[in-house]
Amino acid sequence: MTILHIDGLDLRYATDAGPAAALTDIRLRVAGGEAIGIVGESGCGKSTLLKAIMGVMPRNATITGGAIRFDGTDLVTAGAEAWRRARWKGIAMIAQSALNALNPVKRVGAQIAEAITAHETWPRAEVEARVAELLALVGVDPGRARDYPHQFSGGMRQRVLIAMALALRPPVLLADEPTTALDVIVQDQIFRRIRTLRGELGFAMLLVTHDLALVVENCDRVVVMYGGLVVEEGTVADIMAAPSHPYTLGLYNALARPGQRHQPISIPGRPPDLVDPPAGCRFAPRCPFALPRCHTEAPAMQVVSDGHAARCLRVAEMDTLRPTAALPETWEGPQP
Repeated sequence: MTILHIDGLDLRYATDAGPAAALTDIRLRVAGGEAIGIVGESGCGKSTLLKAIMGVMPRNATITGGAIRFDGTDLVTAGAEAWRRARWKGIAMIAQSALNALNPVKRVGAQIAEAITAHETWPRAEVEARVAELLALVGVDPGRARDYPHQFSGGMRQRVLIAMALALRPPVLLADEPTTALDVIVQDQIFRRIRTLRGELGFAMLLVTHDLALVVENCDRVVVMYGGLVVEEGTVADIMAAPSHPYTLGLYNALARPGQRHQPISIPGRPPDLVDPPAGCRFAPRCPFALPRCHTEAPAMQVVSDGHAARCLRVAEMDTLRPTAALPETWEGPQP
């Protein structure tokens, strides 16, 4: 059953150079309990999408089209109060940096309690009991509720943010690169905890990351974004077995794998200017497989298989292009 439905979402940022098309025609359905990984380079629109879903966009951002339907209500047209009610209780978010997300002069227990009391009128004792329960749930000693954020390690602060996000048992959890600043050991601990909590509590998750390997390990489906567009989506198994957009092939090449004879391959060039995006396919200027028409014709999503689609004019040829995409020399520069 679909609990969150993003339907044709367009979002623009007002800039000195003109409006930037940060999100274009985003379509995404999230089922209850499902984990979806959203991958792509910095600036592709991943974090902007999560902020739009939460209704916490910066002042220069405007949703110019589409809908964000949560539990049957379109939050875009319902307005600020509907968004406020949905926030934390229906849709909660783990921010990217716990150091910046937590108030440095407020005890962590009080900050978790604030997320509860903003929506519920529970007795103080019940709130305190819930805070202790949440800290224990994420592997933090409940006795540390009176400590300040600077008294915690980076990994423990991130656990506090997870506790805060789960305070009201939301059915949807948004995770915006929740372990970016942490070392790989702590990162693994955090994701093990999230997987355990998903199994126990059954919430759906949208995980934003630039690391495809994290998505493979933690998600059911993959959404690949580039230049404010969804360029490929499918199950983890389908995407890993048959990536069908050149950009996804590039991300796949960047993964370090056992037995690999060469260094991970980087994608040449840079993401498009969203104030003045290129005509045709937005990835064409960096794509080693671009044809002349790719620079003039904007591709629609093409069906690869059931539940798997890619935004590329050469989807039907991908079986023959994948071996070439695995060669480092293919990515030394875009081909005519």
